Amino acid sequence: MNKKINIGIIGFGVVGSQVGLILHRKKRIFSCYNGVDYQIKKICEINWDTSREWLPPEELRTHNYEDIIKDPDIDIVVELIGKFQPAYSIVKRSLESGKSVVTANKYLLSKKLIELITIANKHGAYLGFEASVAGAIPIIKGLKESFSANRITSIIGILNGTTNFILSSMTRKKQHFTQALTLAQQLGYAESDPTLDISGRDSAQKLAIISTYAFHCSISDDEFLIEGIDKIEQQDIEFASELGYRIKLLAIAKRVDNSISLRVHPALVPYGHMLADVEDVYNAVYLEGDLFGKSLLYGEGAGGRAAASAVLADIIEIGKKITSKAHFSEQFTIEQKIAIQPVDKIESRYYLRFTAVDRPGVLAKIAEILGRNKISIASVIQKGENPENAVPIVMLTHRAMEKNIRSAIKEIDRLFCIKNQTQVLRVEE
Repeated sequence: MNKKINIGIIGFGVVGSQVGLILHRKKRIFSCYNGVDYQIKKICEINWDTSREWLPPEELRTHNYEDIIKDPDIDIVVELIGKFQPAYSIVKRSLESGKSVVTANKYLLSKKLIELITIANKHGAYLGFEASVAGAIPIIKGLKESFSANRITSIIGILNGTTNFILSSMTRKKQHFTQALTLAQQLGYAESDPTLDISGRDSAQKLAIISTYAFHCSISDDEFLIEGIDKIEQQDIEFASELGYRIKLLAIAKRVDNSISLRVHPALVPYGHMLADVEDVYNAVYLEGDLFGKSLLYGEGAGGRAAASAVLADIIEIGKKITSKAHFSEQFTIEQKIAIQPVDKIESRYYLRFTAVDRPGVLAKIAEILGRNKISIASVIQKGENPENAVPIVMLTHRAMEKNIRSAIKEIDRLFCIKNQTQVLRVEE
């Protein structure tokens, strides 16, 4: 006779409804494969009026999440409402009562991951959060299990499907940013308010979660550089291509001496790099470790079914652990405090696009300021001649310090011949 695991789902939106539907349809398959009978006992949703692919019977529905938290028969609480509150209270109280929790809440985990793992261990519960990062890509499981013997040295990820779709459309269809964003919204890849995605904040929350695990330290997304893609223009896409690069929104974490360099920003990625050909809504995480060398995890990072796949994987794994009656606590230890590298100390090659009046001496003046700030020029692109109007001048630098770049650009942008703010993008080789 199979052992039973009772599940309570809080939040029955895009992801929650897919989790419920798949549990309903594949119940017998899960039971046969795992020897565990996964039963939905209660589902909480504020509004049950909207149309869904599957609607649970009346006896499973509730409007009050307390009906799930306080139910002594529920073994796993699935939190899928997002935001910080009441999600934090729901997850914390559930763990404190000995219930295991599965969540996709990247915002909550980017602030409270270590605290919640500690609470779960203390009360003999489990915390599953694979769905919080990169959809169906098993990056958390990879770090916890497959790569656990490694010292991770570098993580570079495309962690947001919306921005990757926008940049892919700008590249392939020659669209401007607003056109590509509108298309993403029409196809359901972008929210009506896309700020979280295009600002880079969504990727930053995910990077904080991955980095906490990879580097065994407490990291918040408030601690590092975050830049979005809203200032990328079609001409930047074209110039990057001419130079042999594609522009991607990257989430980067690297060990640098005794610190970690963390940042999210659009960057030029050379053709031939593993991440250069990741297109549309797909996500990818490139890892480097002392034992496995280099690895790329790739897959769908957006959509209800991809996220539901990760949620269900956590439910199945936790269910098996609970029914085995052998508690495997999350042995997550914090290393000695690791410093976050200051932004000014970032070292990179840079793409600089100046909008300058096309007159003799302008290029020499820009080069003089760059040289004075210890910035060496690798290549220059200047299109045509137009003495009456401002024209783009594109430079690719050799490796330089962020503080020197910022100092130089601040001075250059004050020149009479510079008509718009200079575009500055980093190059990730």
